[in-house]
Amino acid sequence: MKFEDVKNYLNKILIFYLPGKAGYRNSITPCSINYRPVKLDRYYLDFSSKANYPGEFSDDGIPLFNFRGRTHIEQPTVIAQYALGIYELLYQKNFKDDKLKNEFLKMAFWFEENKSKFKNGVGWYFDIILPEFNVYEPFFSAMAQGEAISVLTRATFLTGDYGFQNLAQDALTPFEYDVKDGGVVDYFKSIPVYEEGPSPIRITAALNGFIFSLFGLFDLFLLNKNPKAECLFNKGVESLKRILPYYDIKHWTNYFLFTYPKKYYSSFTYHILVTEQLKVMYYLTGETLFLEYSTRWEKYSNSIICRTRALLNKVFSSNQLLP
Repeated sequence: MKFEDVKNYLNKILIFYLPGKAGYRNSITPCSINYRPVKLDRYYLDFSSKANYPGEFSDDGIPLFNFRGRTHIEQPTVIAQYALGIYELLYQKNFKDDKLKNEFLKMAFWFEENKSKFKNGVGWYFDIILPEFNVYEPFFSAMAQGEAISVLTRATFLTGDYGFQNLAQDALTPFEYDVKDGGVVDYFKSIPVYEEGPSPIRITAALNGFIFSLFGLFDLFLLNKNPKAECLFNKGVESLKRILPYYDIKHWTNYFLFTYPKKYYSSFTYHILVTEQLKVMYYLTGETLFLEYSTRWEKYSNSIICRTRALLNKVFSSNQLLP
């Protein structure tokens, strides 16, 4: 394990008790809305912490990601979250900062320049291997697709350039195909889920990635009332309602369902993240079920007993479930 990975792992343990010590990768991004949006506006989580990227940038100003010994990777979710962090700062300045606007649009253009064709649409590949999930080929991620759409719709809003809108619409295509066909849809007990990290073995169903993809679909619907985005969003909402009970451990949350029925405990920040994401989903849909789960999970995180129990299980049980 590399030093940076060890540092990140120890940080995850520390912030179970000292959330303010969260590093960039584990930074807490609270819900930023308290209403149902009727038009495209700020992003639904406060990503301002993501604007202060601590890593290296390419010569073109693109944030670079290091992963398991590979360096200088242009990874779509890293770029999208950095862009959405910049957008939050721009929003806070009432869109009157040209430097921030240009930085945000630089990231939006990256998605235009680095798209890959898929069927009759486009996507952005993750070019990494994940042996624990039997993933050895580049793959599309619903989370990356959704966050890219969130960036591109806001680039459309800022510029009026419908090339960004068209690209966002083309990015819907992977949501229409199963993982076995190169898309991002897989099934847990017959429930369709948009996969953050598709595996050929079985569904992973990482909850946070699933919800991030829904944010992007909703953004495209807000931008232009796109009927395909609306249909995919509504389909995802129904799946989310059905699958939520499988993430509730009664004192904490499962990070994903890859090891189901064995529990894989979320880190503290991922637990907080999905709690805040469900708060957003309540505002987007009006579904009280999402607020009920968010409130329940917030109580877990506010309990020292639940935190300690989750930490011990994560260190001594969950982390042993994957090779």
